[in-house]
Amino acid sequence: MHRRSFLKLCTSVAAASLAFSPSFLKAKNISFKPYKKALLLEKDGSPLKAESVDPSKEYIFFYPYRATPCILLNLGNKLDPVEVKLSDGSTYNWIGGVGPKGSIVAYSAICPHQLSYPTPETSFINFYPKGEVSKIIKRDRVIQCCAHLSVFDPSHGGKVVEGPSPFPLTTIVLKYENSKIYAIGTLGKELFEEFFDAFKPDLRKLYKSSKRAKKLMDICKVVELEEYTKEIIKC
Repeated sequence: MHRRSFLKLCTSVAAASLAFSPSFLKAKNISFKPYKKALLLEKDGSPLKAESVDPSKEYIFFYPYRATPCILLNLGNKLDPVEVKLSDGSTYNWIGGVGPKGSIVAYSAICPHQLSYPTPETSFINFYPKGEVSKIIKRDRVIQCCAHLSVFDPSHGGKVVEGPSPFPLTTIVLKYENSKIYAIGTLGKELFEEFFDAFKPDLRKLYKSSKRAKKLMDICKVVELEEYTKEIIKC
């Protein structure tokens, strides 16, 4: 890890810690929350095709707000709905995958532990595709945050399988309609208010104003993560 990346991480973690409160540690009112229906697009502006989502790749788009990053994955096999259990005993029903094979899923790329997220400089939260094994839990097809080693299972609602994260990843609910993929809302514990509070100076610098950072999206351009960020950190 480059020294500059490490120092930036430390600064970000310290800022994020200030955003937490006791109420953050309890999941309440876990249900589907609708946002603008947003069409997912290829880089050239055409509608994203399910068959172009490569199972060996990790993709990024921004939803429901202009500044809130999301991970898009094709896990290669049909993903059935499951019940997701939280540490406080509450549960909610994850909807499974979408697309012709029911294999495409999306999650917020904001880690529930200390709000680590992909930036144009670095990404500490990343997907390990089939054949690329996490050194922490010795398996592939997981999302792992190398900031504090939280590991999530994207094939089972983003549930926590290792590490200090208090919650699963927030699901970005997708809809497959007329061969097009849309983002329509979220499911799970949202972290957007904490995210905007913790990183207000960074987001203002990147998007020129808080208003622009909080713009609700109705179209979302999808790109490979390696095209968005300079340094992908894996551990």
